[in-house]
Amino acid sequence: MKERNDLEEAERQRLARDEGSVCFSLFATYVGEILNGSVRVCRLISTMYPTIILDEFQDTNFGQWNVVKALGGVSTLFALADPEQRIYDWIGADPERLNHFRAAFAPTEIDLSQDNHRSPGTDIAKFGNDLLSGGFTQETYEGIDFVCYEANGAMPMTALVKQTYEARKRLVDSGKQDWSLAILVPTKRMTRFVSDALRVPPAGMTRVHHRASIELDAAILGAEIIAVLMQPFAELGHFDLFLSLLRNYFHGRGGDSPTKGDIKEADGLRKAYEEWLERSAVGKPIKKNSVLVGLFQVYETVRSLQLSGDPDLDWQNVRSLLEKGPCSRLRDVADDVRAIRLLERGTQFRQALSQDWRDNGCYLNALSTTRRSFVQEHFSTNSRPESGVVVMNMHKAKGKQFDEVIIYESYPRRAKGKIVANFDRIVRGNDRNAINDQVRQNFRVSVTRGKKRVTIMTPKIDPCVLLLP
Repeated sequence: MKERNDLEEAERQRLARDEGSVCFSLFATYVGEILNGSVRVCRLISTMYPTIILDEFQDTNFGQWNVVKALGGVSTLFALADPEQRIYDWIGADPERLNHFRAAFAPTEIDLSQDNHRSPGTDIAKFGNDLLSGGFTQETYEGIDFVCYEANGAMPMTALVKQTYEARKRLVDSGKQDWSLAILVPTKRMTRFVSDALRVPPAGMTRVHHRASIELDAAILGAEIIAVLMQPFAELGHFDLFLSLLRNYFHGRGGDSPTKGDIKEADGLRKAYEEWLERSAVGKPIKKNSVLVGLFQVYETVRSLQLSGDPDLDWQNVRSLLEKGPCSRLRDVADDVRAIRLLERGTQFRQALSQDWRDNGCYLNALSTTRRSFVQEHFSTNSRPESGVVVMNMHKAKGKQFDEVIIYESYPRRAKGKIVANFDRIVRGNDRNAINDQVRQNFRVSVTRGKKRVTIMTPKIDPCVLLLP
């Protein structure tokens, strides 16, 4: 683990230093250095933003705090924070951060901890607070339901789909427009698993139309590779750009946690390309064992493809060539891009690509159009209120609210009557020894996303330890 983290950090620093690509985790650090090193820059920012509101301030890490301290010397700050909802200790959130703010700025404090505007008339907030303390003060809680499901065969998913049907019916019958129902799960892996189960439920049950908040890092980075392969190959530096995007794919397909193998893969591509350029300069052919051999074959195959001007068809044809080619790296790209449906990007995206073809006789701007479409999708998705049925992991639910919430955790795998695996649980391994403040806070945040009702689903054979006396 340490070796992987060291490799990851070294590559982040190299990208920032040599290529000017600053990853998210380093952004606050560099901004803090600039602001703390220049009063003039601080004043320029203050002129534009004389008042700054800091939401979820309790989850501020060290680098972000350095930015806040610098801006607080010139701008008026409003820090909105709930210490009971701190869930990012693992990336540097400090439980003392509110005291740091008090010491630095001597702020006027307004206590809103007793206000409950989200779930009035229920005990949802009360139950969430009791989860934090570890002691339940009531036998029952208004607005909180518990479902202990059987953990055999298709029964877990059958139970979840049934609860989803019932919750959806309650919301529809309420007559409310734009109602929302969230199914929250402990892990990213479970998000996709549950989403697949809702699309094709067991026992011939009717599918549940929903939106899943699935991690699309790999798919989006892969889509950029498809897009650049749709652009004219005669463009100066086309192959360089293609290879750069492939390296970006390996750097970023794991999101915030790239694997050691992916980091080495990206570095290996860079070194192989540099070696090939050196050999080409002296008239030597590429080495037969170079990782670029299969890559070149696929690249040349795509180069000979006759595009039609139909964005959907051309996109699928390029992806198909990657999928069938001799390069395993590009086959990975093709597989990840399956999560992207060009038609689902919206008619604006299709129209932009079609217009590009009409204007230029080719997809001259496919890459920039693709990037722009995902940026627009990101901001439109994050700015609009949730509605309908939504599936997401518990961490993603922070800052959101829903009419009803179903919290579903997985069940243990058994062999010869003994538990041999216990993944995808609210508490790691459902082990009492793994209970800590972070786990309690994360569960509380998930519970308190519900406005009217929260249903907690846990396996009967091994109920969540946070729910036990």
